[in-house]
Amino acid sequence: MKKFFLSVLVILVCSAVFGITFWVSWEGEKFYRDAAAAFKEETGIDVEIVYFPKIEEKLNINLKTGYLPDAAMIKDTYVGDVAASGRSLSLNLASLTGYSQKFLNAYVWNGEITAVPFYADCQVAFVNLNAFEEAGIVLGEKLDFDQFEAIKESLTGVVDYPIAFDFTSPYVMFPYVSALMSEEELYELNVGASGSREVVSKIKEYFDNGVISRLERAAMNKLFAQGKIGIMLQGSYMASKFREKGPDFVMLPFPNIEGVEVRGIIDSKGFALFNSDTSEQCMSFIGFLNEHSHDFFVEYDKYPLFGSDSPQELEWVVNQGKFMPNLPGYQSLLFEALEPALQAIYSGAMTVDQALSGAQSYIDSIR
Repeated sequence: MKKFFLSVLVILVCSAVFGITFWVSWEGEKFYRDAAAAFKEETGIDVEIVYFPKIEEKLNINLKTGYLPDAAMIKDTYVGDVAASGRSLSLNLASLTGYSQKFLNAYVWNGEITAVPFYADCQVAFVNLNAFEEAGIVLGEKLDFDQFEAIKESLTGVVDYPIAFDFTSPYVMFPYVSALMSEEELYELNVGASGSREVVSKIKEYFDNGVISRLERAAMNKLFAQGKIGIMLQGSYMASKFREKGPDFVMLPFPNIEGVEVRGIIDSKGFALFNSDTSEQCMSFIGFLNEHSHDFFVEYDKYPLFGSDSPQELEWVVNQGKFMPNLPGYQSLLFEALEPALQAIYSGAMTVDQALSGAQSYIDSIR
């Protein structure tokens, strides 16, 4: 990323100046538009920013038709789908200095780098520090479910819901479902593995015993912002909203489960490129974004995936986390199979063994 403006000058001298189009999503639409305007002022290269609230739905269609932008934001879990389409460019490792191999690996498919890493959110335990202080609870650096009964007793009467998350959410439960999976089981999406049944059964007992409350995401976010929840499992993307209005809080890694190590999912975003004629201009704009993203990362609590002086508040949580496999269709199939299974378990309609075995049969029939 160093000597950025010299690189831009070389591009302008050696090649024609193309206008480029970037499709973006998630937070920060204004940031991208402002950056595009500043980039044009510095370089003369026009960048059209097109914002899609649900960019994967748009890409699912356009990867088939071939009507694509010069670059688009994608999740790391979507890398396999994009690469398998044959529409994206394979990126040169030499052009990606400053990125750690761990972050690059999330964007590799069949040995080729499919996108440029940009930032990460991650799964965290939001802890209401006001409630913990009022209850006199000493908070450590890492939580475990075996602490929850005592925490629940201390927080009862201080908050409405001492500990809450949505048992039926595949997003929240996947780190637990996969905690005891081997690498092979993880990539095969073996949710019916014995280790998965064991961990899910343990967690269900905490709900059955009233230690943990099940709340749906929208209600849970609102209640935490009102200071009515002590511990909540959620994505770090909510942090900026809680900072605007909510209790003092800290973000910790997902809790372990009775000594079983749990690694939360790193949910990262990057830029896939689709046009070889404008790839140099696209890489220059991505470099510009990197150099001017400090305030954006501060505002939205993003963790940068390149060498940067941006805030590193989430560094320890990210280091504790893992990436979900990026095989084509992996995340969508996981959600389709696991959500109804978790709903059946929670409602009592099925046992853990029955529900996860049924989910595995569905996965096997699709794959």
